[in-house]
Amino acid sequence: MNFLNALVAITFITKQCNSFSINHKISPAPPTTKLFSTVVAARTSQLLQPAITIDAVTCSHDGGTTYQLLDVNYVLPCGGKIGLVGRNGCGKSTLLKILAESTTDTDLKINQDEGVVYTGEVSKGKGLRVAYVEQEPPMSSDVTVADALLGIVAMDGSGASGEQGKKSVYTAVRAYRLAAMNAEKDPDTFSAAMNDMDTLDGWTVLTKADEVATRLRVKHLEDSPLSTLSGGERKRVALASALVQEPDVLLMDEPTNHLDLSAIRWLSDLLKDRPKITVLTVTHDRAFLEDVCDTILELDRGSLYSYQGNYANFLEMKDARLANEDANIQAAKTKFKGELEWMRRQPQGRATKQKARQDAFYTLEKSTKPRAVDPNLDLGGDDGQQRRLGGNILKLKNASLKFGDDNIILDDFSYNFNKGDKIGIVGANGVGKTSFIKVITEQQALDSGEVELGETVVFGTYDQMGIDIDGNKKVLDFIKERVEARDGSAMGEAPQEAMRLLKQFQFQRNRWFERVGMLSGGERRRLQLMSVLTKRPNFLVLDEPTNDIDLDTLTALEQYLEEYKGVLVIVSHDRYFTDKVTDHLFVFEGSGIVKDFKGTLSDYAECLFETESSSGEGDVVAEAKKGSYKEDKEARMKRTNDLKKDKKEMKNIDNKMEKLKKEISASEIKIEGSADEGWTVLADLTDKMNALKEDLDEKEMRWLELAEAIEEAEAQD
Repeated sequence: MNFLNALVAITFITKQCNSFSINHKISPAPPTTKLFSTVVAARTSQLLQPAITIDAVTCSHDGGTTYQLLDVNYVLPCGGKIGLVGRNGCGKSTLLKILAESTTDTDLKINQDEGVVYTGEVSKGKGLRVAYVEQEPPMSSDVTVADALLGIVAMDGSGASGEQGKKSVYTAVRAYRLAAMNAEKDPDTFSAAMNDMDTLDGWTVLTKADEVATRLRVKHLEDSPLSTLSGGERKRVALASALVQEPDVLLMDEPTNHLDLSAIRWLSDLLKDRPKITVLTVTHDRAFLEDVCDTILELDRGSLYSYQGNYANFLEMKDARLANEDANIQAAKTKFKGELEWMRRQPQGRATKQKARQDAFYTLEKSTKPRAVDPNLDLGGDDGQQRRLGGNILKLKNASLKFGDDNIILDDFSYNFNKGDKIGIVGANGVGKTSFIKVITEQQALDSGEVELGETVVFGTYDQMGIDIDGNKKVLDFIKERVEARDGSAMGEAPQEAMRLLKQFQFQRNRWFERVGMLSGGERRRLQLMSVLTKRPNFLVLDEPTNDIDLDTLTALEQYLEEYKGVLVIVSHDRYFTDKVTDHLFVFEGSGIVKDFKGTLSDYAECLFETESSSGEGDVVAEAKKGSYKEDKEARMKRTNDLKKDKKEMKNIDNKMEKLKKEISASEIKIEGSADEGWTVLADLTDKMNALKEDLDEKEMRWLELAEAIEEAEAQD
């Protein structure tokens, strides 16, 4: 009877785990949940066809001490918009690389020291095309941006697959571009390239490439080799290339890094307007997650958990899942006590007769193990360690700066920074935000004007390009050096302080002696953030601090900055983050114009989008609306000229109509005042007024005709 009770208890615990249907564990380790995840996967595949299937994938970078992925099973459904979240270093980028290595034609090993080592299988749906945007795209030396946009990975014209000589629409577009440069010298080659463009519909691809390049602000870089670009520019080119290829499945690692507000909004709208495209993205941008993703996939200690809904829904359901796990563990512990007494009473000689119950006991024992608790990152907050800040902080007086004749960054700009200032720096890429930061931190001299810095100011500067660290240096040694440099700590004190900081910033002990080069991108960013905050600055300057940082660290950073008493200056395109930690914005509009915007970044973004939508005259919008390259140039020019003529005529008619209305009013007044002058005079005045009204009616009809013609012409453009 005791044996049956034990089985009933185990079954009850299993059902409790499985009944928690609002989210489910995709890659469970315990056998009790494996059946449930299989059923869920089967139900998912019945609803939507699988784009990518992950079967029992396991991966560990340190030989099994820590698992990035542990027996993971998951079906990525066609058309799904999935946001992948998890702590820095948990394996999000590793998972994307494994999927990319297994499903794309690109050989990622040529871009890295070696591929990701894992066991298990990954497969994609038949005929599906997969594109992958890396967190830090490789720096090819010989490929131009124009070629990269078409998926060309080598100067010989081979595409992402590495195949040569195979005629594709992308190689046809590249051949056309090259032939167009020498059309007069080699008309035959140009004619052949035109024919290939017609046959393969290369005009659509060419138009698409120009639109995407313009939207992501890499159009002006088309002739530049990738090796000459900054990291942010390479990232935008990689994203543009993936979008131009219009894949069925898009894998993206931090796609919003280095994008401005307009580009992020455009990318969000593009993905939402393509219901058939499957998206799996790692991103720290919570506004982007909310806007695009319909499912959140959490990677936690080697296992995947899926949550239907947006990011806010995920936070609620995760808390419910963890509470459910704690309840199940407590129930298992209660039953385990009774089973433990039974095990202790059993004679050794009868052990084989109770084999089934013993197996059930050990299964129950595993379910009593306490779950690992997510540590709460504490960045210090208002702990009294911040350095004193005097009354004279920083003053910019009539500051002017430009590079060359045209690139004006500041034009007679003045501002006095006050204690408690929390300012967001926003603007399009290339308008001078980073240059402004270098000015206030005295890394960039002005052309004219003054920078007056207070004696008590201690800067803490977080550079979006990261910090220059020897990749072979151990994490603990790096922090020890920072502690010693901060306040002259003795060599004997530095190790203890360094270890305290590493614990505070949630670096596990097994990572302390790891080489910095082996850390994940997010872990390196957290290490950089730690090196900045350990200086105890009273003037924080953060340039894109949210890039590559996990959501838990972001939440902790937000809490720290909300309590921060010094001066805070932030450059960020992360709306959610900037809204929470800033009070007003410096908006860089270009040409040296800087406006103080009293509102949040979300408020400014809405104003910006409304302005662009209503004007339709901006460079980005205008270029994005260009017609097909195949359209006859003379026809477009004629339509443009006709449109200008119609608008000009319409304006003239407006003026004439106003004049006629005034004359008609004057005639009516004159007729009323001439009642005693006889029939002949009245008849003459009436005829003149009627003629004016007929003229007005004709002009109104013509005005309506022109309005309709203009509307149709603008709709075509």
